[in-house]
Amino acid sequence: MSGTAPPGWYGDPWGQAAERFWDGARWTPSVSSGAMAMRPRLPDGAPIYGASIWLLALLPLISAVTLWFIRIDVSSLADSLTSGGSTSVGLVNPYSMFGTGYWVAMLLSLALQVVLIVLAYRDHQHLARLGAVRPFHWAWAFLGNIVYVIGRSVVVRKVAAPRGLAPMWAAIAVYAVTLVSTGIWMAVFIGSLAQQLPAATN
Repeated sequence: MSGTAPPGWYGDPWGQAAERFWDGARWTPSVSSGAMAMRPRLPDGAPIYGASIWLLALLPLISAVTLWFIRIDVSSLADSLTSGGSTSVGLVNPYSMFGTGYWVAMLLSLALQVVLIVLAYRDHQHLARLGAVRPFHWAWAFLGNIVYVIGRSVVVRKVAAPRGLAPMWAAIAVYAVTLVSTGIWMAVFIGSLAQQLPAATN
């Protein structure tokens, strides 16, 4: 605040209250009660894009790839249903048709979720070190990485405009690619079942 500014109530530069009293020369301990203070702006050029946020935005591409590790073979399922000349649906393991790739993909997906939560925590800490007031909480990552990335981007945009939204757009693009990959995989899955079932039951 310039020393020429007249005394009065102004936005608290430390973000501890809605307003703090400026006596014309310095900030005083007097603060106003009321709505939560607006977040103070980060310095221009502050490194708001750490490695963690980019990994959060881009790592879900792994899910789009590992899905294709799953191979479908209904012959083992058909053998279980027809073994001994009788049908024993109650004893059938439906996961047997997915093979090893299914379990590899599931384990990778679980590990990826843990990594993404750790990255959200590290990114939250990074913003706090930069001086960001009330950065988007890392625990939102439990609802999905895109939830955290979007919330974080909106908050950072408020204190570093016009910057802040790039990771959000990257995460949305990755999410779209993942949806397309999943849709194609489902079409292949259904087509493979349609071809394998008649042969397996003959």
